[in-house]
Formats: sequence, C-alpha cells, structure tokens
Amino acid sequence: MKFKKIILFCLELIFPPHCIFCDKIVAPGTKICQGCVCAIKPVSAVRCMNLPDSGQNIPCAVLYSYEDQVRDSIIRFKFYGEKSNAEFYADQLSELIGNRMNASSFDVVTAVPISHERKKGRGYNQSELIARKIAEKLNLPYRECLEKIRDNPEQHLLPRTERMKNVKGIYRADKDLAAGESVLLIDDIVTTGFTLCECARVLLENGAKAVSCAAIAQVERTPC
Repeated sequence: MKFKKIILFCLELIFPPHCIFCDKIVAPGTKICQGCVCAIKPVSAVRCMNLPDSGQNIPCAVLYSYEDQVRDSIIRFKFYGEKSNAEFYADQLSELIGNRMNASSFDVVTAVPISHERKKGRGYNQSELIARKIAEKLNLPYRECLEKIRDNPEQHLLPRTERMKNVKGIYRADKDLAAGESVLLIDDIVTTGFTLCECARVLLENGAKAVSCAAIAQVERTPC
C-alpha cells in the first residue's frame, strides 16, 4: 500500500491533479484548490424524504447544494468522463454517513441504476462508481439490487408535477439481493427526491428491511 502511494505521488508530479470543483491544477496529493476550500461550504445534512404511498420517511445524507462549482464538477463527472472524481465524492460521503447515520446498521450498498442504453452510451453509471467505492470504505458488499427496466425522460427536463409519474414503475428490485437487508442507496443528485423514493419503495416492497440514502448534492432541502 505504501509503495502504491509513492507511485501515485510520482505520477501526480508528472501529471498534476486538478481541483475537483474548478479544474485548476493543484499540488500532488490534494483534490481541492484553496479558493474552492474557502468558497464551497458543505451542507452535510440529513434530509427526510416521504414515500408517497406509505408515508414512511427515508433519511438521505447530502454533501453539497447543487450550484456553482459543485454543479460544474458533477456535470463533468456525469457527462464528460471525469470518473476519478468518484473517489473524492465517496471519501466525503463515507465520512458524512459515518458521522450522521448508523453506518454499522447497513448490510449492503447499491446505486440508483440507469438504463442499459444510457449506460452503454455513457460508458458507466456515475452513481454506481460512487456506491462501489463507498462500499469498500464502509467494508460492505456492493450489490446491483435494482434494475431500470425502461428508459424515461431525464427528471431535470420535466416540471415538478410530472416527475413523480415519470419514475413510476421503471425500476425492478432483485428479491434475492434485497430481501431482509438494510440497504444504503446511493445517487448523485437529489432534486425532488422522487427517483430515490421510487427506488426505496421498490426495495421495501421486495423485502428490504430498511432503506437509507446518500447523494453528493441536493437541489431542494427538507431537513429531518
């Protein structure tokens, strides 16, 4: 492990790392420039999402508000192949989960899935990249408990009144992977929360013991 760190440090001397948020070159071994450290204040909160059908509250830990440099960072990560950002997001989320949630109560980590077509076109599911790394850091198994069975319009393109209907019935849970488990569900951005709520509903209806969520950023905030 020490040798690996030395190799990575040497590589960063040759290929300097860039700030996760503003893309400026930063010193080897760092992820954020000093300007962004001062400018970006984490929300680091747990919000409540209410499942429309059952009224059950689902906790969701979120790191940042989805604005300015944070928004730019996630867009580059999600659409422009900056997959290495997942390590930083997972580090920060794992720390938040450890501080604000009972991490020892979780049995398995999973991610909000994207359709096979979208994953093929993009090359990866950004939420899965983060979820797999969080699973490693929390010493938990990662399982693909959910599948998106059909494509649908992206949530951010729709008015709020259409978003709940847009995600209804598009996810399927694997009972063999979810039943009896306390599931930590990972996504990249929380807007209205309808996507996470629908995924949580499907997991619970297929036997999951409990579902908690975590995401990099939020558009709307309803704290617990």
